[in-house]
Amino acid sequence: MILTPQSQLLERNIGLFDNGDWVFINPSDAYFLDELKHKPLTVMHQYFDVFAECVKVVPAITFDSRDITETGFSVEQKAGLHTHYFTPFITSVKSHTDAMIYLPKAKNHFSMLLRMAAGLVGEGGRIHVVGENKGGIKSAAKLMQQYGATQKVDSARHCSIITTEVSQDHIAFEPHAWVEQERYVLNDVDWQVVSMPGVFSHGELDKGTALLLEKHTNILSGTVLDFACGAGVIASYLTKRYPHLSMQLSDVSALAIYCSAMTLAANQQAATLFAANGLEGINSKVQHIVTNPPFHTGVKTDYTVTKRFIQDAKKLLTKQGTLHMVANRFLPYPGLLAEHFPRVLTTAQTTQFSLYQAAL
Repeated sequence: MILTPQSQLLERNIGLFDNGDWVFINPSDAYFLDELKHKPLTVMHQYFDVFAECVKVVPAITFDSRDITETGFSVEQKAGLHTHYFTPFITSVKSHTDAMIYLPKAKNHFSMLLRMAAGLVGEGGRIHVVGENKGGIKSAAKLMQQYGATQKVDSARHCSIITTEVSQDHIAFEPHAWVEQERYVLNDVDWQVVSMPGVFSHGELDKGTALLLEKHTNILSGTVLDFACGAGVIASYLTKRYPHLSMQLSDVSALAIYCSAMTLAANQQAATLFAANGLEGINSKVQHIVTNPPFHTGVKTDYTVTKRFIQDAKKLLTKQGTLHMVANRFLPYPGLLAEHFPRVLTTAQTTQFSLYQAAL
């Protein structure tokens, strides 16, 4: 049981939670909440790994993209007195007195969570933010001031807690106000991409993804999994280019699942979506996996996600299956791939990215 530095700081300020009706937004671990198991809480998770660890019964969630509408989706699970939601956003108003946000990486993602929290607590309610000092907590305090008087509560473990007393009521969070729809054109394929703050390469076509789409092999057939799908850029492009493919998409992020469903709908497409921690809980075999995988956890470079993914990808692929992966050139992936795949090729390169094809 390892508490993140953020949760260690909250533990040191445990008296903060004695009063009020609390909603937690994106806790960074599943363990701090155990300290509050005597108290009813609402916990909103935009990340499936911590959600699954909190509720302990859900290995992965499968969606049909057509079932996800603009109003989002919500998977609810109770654990004692705590109600956990895996969802991209909450649109209720004045449902709580206090909201605790764990500071996300992207500033625009934080702005969106702040706006959502302001609707949830209303006038006189309080928004608290806990985050690592090097993760941008100082600029977070500036953003919070627009909602009311803001002060630092405590600092330790290289983290800080900031609290804002909300000075006026706010209407319910409106997802459409934060959605961006872009049109991309590549290799004569013209398609729409819907994204929101907090989703990988929000509002732009990532250069690594562009390389993968431009230079991928055209041997794809059968079922193809877009792992760490983000806004669904790869899956939607491939479906447009090769309508005979059966696409599956997976991501740990509820915002990514939501945006992928919106991207598919914008292109009159449909696919199976998985919310999962890596490939855990995804059992159906696929012919090909295409991915621009994450190599960050929070602000640190982290290979463990990709290492585990490569290992699990091998089990998920059919006999002649292939894995197509784009990554920063500085990352040690050729070696990692060669540990599990007998054939590994570098099929394209730029100064920044390499495209690898690994085959069984």
